Amino acid sequence: MIKCSVWLGLLIAGVAVGHTAENWRQVTKADGLPGDEIQFLREDDSGTVWIGALSGLGALRAGKFTNVVARGEFWDLLQIGTDKFWVGAANGALLISGAKQIWSLPGNTVAPIIRFNATTVWALCKNRGTERNTLMETTGQEWKPVARFEKEQVVDLLQTKDGTVWVAVDGNGVFSVGPVAVTQHLGGLNVTALREDSKGRVWCGLWGKGVAVWEKGAWTRHLPQEKSVILSIREDSKGQIWVATSANGLWRLTGETWINDLAGEGAINLLESTSDGRVWISSQSVGGLRYWDGAKWQVSLAKPLPIRCLLETKSKQILAGAILDGLYLRP
Repeated sequence: MIKCSVWLGLLIAGVAVGHTAENWRQVTKADGLPGDEIQFLREDDSGTVWIGALSGLGALRAGKFTNVVARGEFWDLLQIGTDKFWVGAANGALLISGAKQIWSLPGNTVAPIIRFNATTVWALCKNRGTERNTLMETTGQEWKPVARFEKEQVVDLLQTKDGTVWVAVDGNGVFSVGPVAVTQHLGGLNVTALREDSKGRVWCGLWGKGVAVWEKGAWTRHLPQEKSVILSIREDSKGQIWVATSANGLWRLTGETWINDLAGEGAINLLESTSDGRVWISSQSVGGLRYWDGAKWQVSLAKPLPIRCLLETKSKQILAGAILDGLYLRP
């Protein structure tokens, strides 16, 4: 799982705090958050928003913030039942079942977690002692290695709408796992980002090799000139593809033409899209939140520090999790 690091230089640079260009409300630990270093935001089937932080797990229910787990670093969450969740943490996997909390996989950082099929959950586990990544599976509470990938250094997972699971392996491409066959693709390449678009195409971001897309049983390569790391890939509400890099800003695919933007800002920490047509970014050098209005970038949240994650809820509320200063909410 590729994550963009936060450089210490940015944290001590002494950049002046800017103003908010739109009506965002800031919420911090003092207001009930588990912590101010937000790692993930997930909305479950009931409309509860789960907030993973470096110092606990929280939830936003009916406008009220509550702490679910008071300690620990939390990285991912998967709902597997009406009131049942697997949560990936820095020291294991937490099964929440109603009021019960059951820990497993101690000593491992667990993320991402996906549903492999109707009865099986897969999770990527990084051993904190050996740094070894192991793909694990469970059908209940006990975990075991996924035999096919037991000797592989798995780095990311994606499940597409047709049920195929794509498994990225360090330095050895990506494997598609179907009901019957496991097939290797892009052997010898480092896959750093995975995304399925609305047409069912699978996009793979590569380390220093641009982007590859799987469509109708064949691969097509794009952006061979891009030598930095592809951090994330998103599709906007109009079907346009956007690519965030570690050192060269953004790429967007307009028709058949790739356009580079914000190259001078280096790493794009956050790239997301929302149903109102906006594409949202937060860069390493500028921080805050901007959105693309179809012609230019507009400032939405002017802050000196980057935003790590952004969620649009079913009710169209937008929440943005910051790296150090809590949560921002926009009605």
